[in-house]
Amino acid sequence: MTNRNYANRNLQNCSFKGQDLAGADFSGSDLRGCNFTEATLIGATFERAKTGQSRRQVNILVAAAIVGPVVLLVFSAIAAQVSMVLLGDRSNKGLNFFFSALPILALVFGSFIRDKIAFRFPQITSFLNIAAIAVLFAVMVTLTLGLAIVSILGFGDGAIAQGFFLLLLMFVSAFLTFRILKWLTQAIQSNPGTSFRKANLTDANFSHCAMQNTDFSFAVLTGACIFDWAIKRHTQFTNVYCEYLYLEPAHQNRQPAEGSFQPDELERVLTQFMD
Repeated sequence: MTNRNYANRNLQNCSFKGQDLAGADFSGSDLRGCNFTEATLIGATFERAKTGQSRRQVNILVAAAIVGPVVLLVFSAIAAQVSMVLLGDRSNKGLNFFFSALPILALVFGSFIRDKIAFRFPQITSFLNIAAIAVLFAVMVTLTLGLAIVSILGFGDGAIAQGFFLLLLMFVSAFLTFRILKWLTQAIQSNPGTSFRKANLTDANFSHCAMQNTDFSFAVLTGACIFDWAIKRHTQFTNVYCEYLYLEPAHQNRQPAEGSFQPDELERVLTQFMD
């Protein structure tokens, strides 16, 4: 029989994806970075467990932000070289337009298309989204530095009006670059750490838990005990299925008292636990 006692352990980055862990005990364990996607966790205990992003996950996301622009640069250089060899000068105009638009295309993919495939590939789409924002950030940094250099050269050549105009554009570009940097930082910080995505958490016990960067999307939470739990930042409850919850141990203080949650009623109950 499989051991179901995982209490008071460091389980960071462990994968329990799709496993049958009904009745398992994760009390007091460090579950940061754990993957419980599609797991059966009926009656499981998570009392005082710690959830959220692990250091490894953060490092991978930061690496995506660094590697993304580098990969784009290398890919662009190789594609340009191959195209020049095969097509000659006829490819110049098409390549210039494609490469200038590539960061925008990457951002569109990260911001819109990712939502359509995130249901099946949430980790990959998060990685691509961060990489796309990082590419845009790299482009804006390059543009800002270029405008700074050109404006300084303009002052040196006596073109005062042109220098001031380019300097103004540089400040606008720098402001946009700073906003994109904040966007990139927020994308990394908001990425899910612990995943209960599509998990069956019927009658699970989450007493005294602080849920941070935790993904409950499409999970079943019917009958879960959420006594004294706190919902921290970046925890997702998208399309959760839940008929009722218990706000106190031993199946006490059932919400709602009878029947099932009405539309938007579950959201109102969860909101009172948000920190």
